[in-house]
This record gives sequence, C-alpha cells and structure tokens, in this order.
Amino acid sequence: YLVLRPLLSDYVMGMPRGAAIVYPKDAGQIIQMGDIFAGATVVEAGVGSGALSQSLLNTIGTEGRLISIERRADFAEIATLNVDAWFGERHPAWEVHTGDLADVLPTLGLAGEVDRMVLDMLAPWDNIQVAVDSLTPGGVLLAYVATTTQLSRMVEDLRASERFTEPQAWESFV
Repeated sequence: YLVLRPLLSDYVMGMPRGAAIVYPKDAGQIIQMGDIFAGATVVEAGVGSGALSQSLLNTIGTEGRLISIERRADFAEIATLNVDAWFGERHPAWEVHTGDLADVLPTLGLAGEVDRMVLDMLAPWDNIQVAVDSLTPGGVLLAYVATTTQLSRMVEDLRASERFTEPQAWESFV
C-alpha cells in the first residue's frame, strides 16, 4: 500500500459541509484574478465550509493575515473544523469572526489596511462602503456571485460608488 496526503482539491471536495463550497476551479481564479499574494491581509466574508479559506491561507502563508467573517455560527464552526483538520492545527495567520461583515469589520481596527477582500454572499453590494473604508489604496474587491442578476447589481453599485475602477467579470466552466 502507498498512502499519500490528499491534494487540497481532493480534500475540499470530500470534507464535511454546512454550506456549498467554493470549488477548486473557482478558488484558483479568485486567487489569480484577485492578485492575492504571500503576506497579504485578506478579508473573506461568507466562509461557508472553509474551502476558500484553505486556499487563501495556502497563498498568503504565515506572514499574511486572513480575517474570515461568517454570519452563521454553525457554518463558522464547520469551517473552523475543516480548516484546522487540513492544517493539523489552527493556522497562525487565520482568525474567524461571527456576525455581519458591516458590523464586525469596523471593530477590528483595519481601516485602510486590507489588501484584498473576497465577498461570497447573497448581497455583496450591501458591503461596498465597508470595503471602501477597509481597503488600502489600490486594494482589490472580489465578489463571488452565482447569478447574472447578482453580477449586474454588483457592477451597477460599484460604478455608482465612484470609488472603484471599472469592474471586471468572468466565469468558467469545467
């Protein structure tokens, strides 16, 4: 017998779920298109089962900081168990908070210090102002949405805010 550690993509496809996961094909695009880098400070809102958190932590390393915010305590607990199981312990760059992004993030003292923000939620447009307040100049905001209606609303609201460059959209099929 030959026993090997699973690839992260294999692990996330089979780990316990409370919510739908960000699939590996999408996590790769989020990291690449969001220009997420080693040492970055990243805010992730909508942690779900923790699949994207694992990819983000692999990317930012121990010198970065991942602040994950989840509205539902039961999802936050599942995500914490999944991520801790993958790394074998709590990743030193990771912190998890429960509550609404717009309520929690301002209490963390990160105004103008967030390099990247990833929103995986039903109404990401409701959090444009907290993104504006938290992102460093040149910071990147990503919204992971499931429908063209959500995409359209997000683009329209980003344009109306006049605080971001022209939004880019993409999708992938595997």
